Amino acid sequence: MKIYLHEITDQETDLAFTQDEPWVLNAVCSVDESSDTPTSVKNPRPVSTSFTLRRVDDVLVVSGKISTHIKLLCSRCANPFDHACQIQFSGLFCKDPIMAGVAHLQRQPESREGGRPVGQNQGFARHAHNFEEDEAVSKGQDLDITYLSEDWIDLGAVTTEQLQLQVPFQPLCAETCKGMCTHCGADLNVGRCACAKIKSAHPFSVLKDLKL
Repeated sequence: MKIYLHEITDQETDLAFTQDEPWVLNAVCSVDESSDTPTSVKNPRPVSTSFTLRRVDDVLVVSGKISTHIKLLCSRCANPFDHACQIQFSGLFCKDPIMAGVAHLQRQPESREGGRPVGQNQGFARHAHNFEEDEAVSKGQDLDITYLSEDWIDLGAVTTEQLQLQVPFQPLCAETCKGMCTHCGADLNVGRCACAKIKSAHPFSVLKDLKL
């Protein structure tokens, strides 16, 4: 879903979408880790998204809410599970590479090689501190300004990015997940495997019954 920059003004524009929009469901399903269905088949699920867009000078402020769930694979038992996501976010965008902190290589006329980085931050991320209306800033949090290389903002990409930030480093279907047997791969949440009952044969097994 592309929103062209010239359509965004200093007046807030409110947009709301659900899973009925194909791009919304595609944006959510692209974060899924579960491979129980072909990639061409999207798993339907309830999705509620809302966006507020406005312009502050040369910076575009995008805030919103996302309510849905994504399908992840448990890092212990490798079973798919639904991970609920309730997200509130704010982001800043602009087309000025210097304001966004994007570095450029200054090419020297007499050299074919790239020169030194130039720009306000020479490639380091620039943070915004002067957007008092933003909830995150009011809580003392800084926001990076994202550089836009095109004349639009893709709300589908924004949705996917925010959901990707919700993926845990080690997804767990439950804190009490017992995982799988490292020997036979059985799911220990279903029940105990038979590995403990199997006696491994070794050359010295006959010595266990030896009486001194």
